[in-house]
Amino acid sequence: MEVSESLHGASVAEVKRGYTYHGETDTYYCLVCGESFEEGIIYNVNDRLMEAHKAVERHIGAVHGSMLDVLLELDKKTTGLTDLQKQLIGLFASGKTDAETLELTGGGSASTIRNHRFALKERAKQAKLFLAIIELMDGGLDQAARAVPVRRNTVIADERYALTPEEYKALLDKYLPQGLEGPLNGLPRKEKRRIALLRHIATVFKKGRKYKEAEVDELLLRFLPEDHETLRHQMVDYGFLLREESGNGYRLNI
Repeated sequence: MEVSESLHGASVAEVKRGYTYHGETDTYYCLVCGESFEEGIIYNVNDRLMEAHKAVERHIGAVHGSMLDVLLELDKKTTGLTDLQKQLIGLFASGKTDAETLELTGGGSASTIRNHRFALKERAKQAKLFLAIIELMDGGLDQAARAVPVRRNTVIADERYALTPEEYKALLDKYLPQGLEGPLNGLPRKEKRRIALLRHIATVFKKGRKYKEAEVDELLLRFLPEDHETLRHQMVDYGFLLREESGNGYRLNI
């Protein structure tokens, strides 16, 4: 399987979920095949009406399956993983025990499987540091020092965050003319500005606390009472809020 240029250019979070959002066109794009889903259009998916962000998620699951499976189909030149490593990752992800993994791979010992698991974790740590090194190389330390700090664990940390403190203040003044507690006079179409506003809105949530959806909506109503659901989706899509897989709660993603 060949990897698309869109997949190469996406953030880690976007690759994991399988789609990206382009604020300039208000459109979600599948990173695997490029199919697009435009905000404001209601899509009929298996006789269910869905907004764009739900439709693209359903498309990925129905057409491409698990994004992990998609990525594991890529060749070694693209991922750097051997066939054995890809097989092990698939088995680990499925919840197989070391004994079951050993039986399915047909070689070595239980300690060998544990060593493989440890080696993959170490490689992940190295990859994070390598990515940071390359970003510093490309951006330069001077620019990094001038930019508004990014939340430490926010999932999207690229050039779209590169606002100086002066630009950030001007943005808040423009879109929050009645004060920092809201309301917003709209959401900017440009992604760079939208992300900066979402970062400010995230400050109303407390670290470590679990919020019910109704509690999240109550906090967001002060910023965008006419369309707080869209705001909630954006907070999740851009990684400021983490939605539990059960769908029962949200947490600040820092």
